[in-house]
Amino acid sequence: MPWSLRWSIALRQTLDPGKGLSAFLSRVSIVGMALAIALLLAVQSVMNGFDREMRERILSLVPHVQVTGTGAPHQWRDLTATLEQDPAVFAVRPFIRADALLMRGQSVSATQLTGVDATALSQYARLLSPAQVEWSADSLVLGSALASRLGLSQGDRVTFILPGEGKAAHQPLNLRLSGVLDSGTELDESLALAHLDVLEPFLSGSSTRQGVAVQLYDVFSASRWRWELIQMVPSDLRVTDWRMTHGNLYTAIQLSRDLIGLILFIVIFVAAFNVVSSLMLVVTDRRKAVAMLMALGSRGSDITAIFFLQGGLIGVVGAVFGTVLGFGLAVAAPDLAVMLERWLEAPLLQTDVYPLAFVPVDIRWQDFATTGAVAIGLSILAATLPALRAASLPIAETLTH
Repeated sequence: MPWSLRWSIALRQTLDPGKGLSAFLSRVSIVGMALAIALLLAVQSVMNGFDREMRERILSLVPHVQVTGTGAPHQWRDLTATLEQDPAVFAVRPFIRADALLMRGQSVSATQLTGVDATALSQYARLLSPAQVEWSADSLVLGSALASRLGLSQGDRVTFILPGEGKAAHQPLNLRLSGVLDSGTELDESLALAHLDVLEPFLSGSSTRQGVAVQLYDVFSASRWRWELIQMVPSDLRVTDWRMTHGNLYTAIQLSRDLIGLILFIVIFVAAFNVVSSLMLVVTDRRKAVAMLMALGSRGSDITAIFFLQGGLIGVVGAVFGTVLGFGLAVAAPDLAVMLERWLEAPLLQTDVYPLAFVPVDIRWQDFATTGAVAIGLSILAATLPALRAASLPIAETLTH
């Protein structure tokens, strides 16, 4: 039997617009495969988005490596100069961090105030409102969620109480809200930035720490850098990296991404089993036609090839439609989330629980190619048993009945 005839029979059994049982079962298998692929690709794109936002948004706003302690001023200058000469270092920024009490009217809440210079503030420029913030001694930048919780708007005055010693002991620090940072991440819940010079008088306090924040070109080399810095700096200085503060979050995102991918790949396996059952029913429905083909001279290999081609066609058509549908769902996911929030009148993601306040999407062609190839391969593999069953049908008995 020529391959053109094999293709013709396989196409007719798979995509025949008529009402035959074979075509109906093939369409059911295609729909099941397409839905499984679309769901997998849409969820994978969302999980990829969380992974990307974690790396590019959250980790770009937090120090990759930081050194804190009570070193002398010349020690910090020497350390900063040494780090700036390293080609792997993107930026080195000094900071002062202090535990403080934030007072607004009758409400008092504990927070952490970080003093940075104007250069460090430029790290957040794209996320600030207004975009240009006058960074002076009484300036203050708060995360959007924190400012909203306190009912603050630009220009409002906020009082901080910081522990200290001597003249600075428990002196109120009155600052004016100059800008609000809206990153859409968990940082909006706690971020409080003040001018570096304002916090210098409080360095003598037990809860105030001085340090330098190091931003690296390769964020995943932070652990190695941490161990190298531990060997460089005095033992009284503490060296940490982002994996110690946000590592659990990143690991949780990776684990969730892998588990969801595994679960949805199992859905594709289930769809492949659906192909097996559908093709077995097709063999039963088409047993007379198969027996007649073999009586006319077709070999078992011809019948086997027809059913393998049918399984492959189910996989290809299902993969194409599933890929298109999955791409559409992935693109529409953020808008669908916004519509659902409006309908429920409640946010789906809140930064006090989740790392992001929005649904991110990162569409990767590698995922689409891999998922489509796996689906086609499973469909062809699923056709093995029905193809062998069809090739072994008894001709005389089938034609007799």
